[in-house]
Amino acid sequence: MADQDTDKPLDDDGVEIIDYLSTVLIVFPPDDFDEQVMRCARSSLAVVHIFSRSVSSEYDEMVSGRLQDEFLVEGVLSDESMEGYSGLIIVGGEGAKSLWSDADAIRLVKEAAAGGKMIGAWGHAVGVLASAGVVSGVKVTGSSDCHDALKKAGAKLSTRQVVSSGKIVTGLDETVGMRFGKALAQVVSV
Repeated sequence: MADQDTDKPLDDDGVEIIDYLSTVLIVFPPDDFDEQVMRCARSSLAVVHIFSRSVSSEYDEMVSGRLQDEFLVEGVLSDESMEGYSGLIIVGGEGAKSLWSDADAIRLVKEAAAGGKMIGAWGHAVGVLASAGVVSGVKVTGSSDCHDALKKAGAKLSTRQVVSSGKIVTGLDETVGMRFGKALAQVVSV
């Protein structure tokens, strides 16, 4: 058995305490979101020592994904700003349509873009980027439900599964999983 590095700090249970390099804010729709891609995104970010904090417009309640997985978010969307975060992820799924006109989600996307921070969205969540006006001249992919809004916002549509354009990472739908997570990790680590 190999010798373990004893210089690494451990918690009370003997688990290594990780020093995260930065934190990404994850915005959940209040319901009907895609938990599978969200898990892949969080996992990929954790591998490169990027922490994630989750918020939603529904704070005191559990938020439910489309597969009925429930998550307790850590804060309320309206209280957040992009100060102190290295990036922003808008969680996809049918429920993300409720964020297309959510003033706080749109504000956070604009703040992230203005600060040159990573922005990630997949499926229906890409519509929030169109609403925020941050995709003009940017190559993106996303749900066909968003295509009209993306075209009006000046985006260059792609049919690829995952598209990285500068600091913006978009995914087509719930099938993007680890490819989307890997792209996020590459962009936020730069």
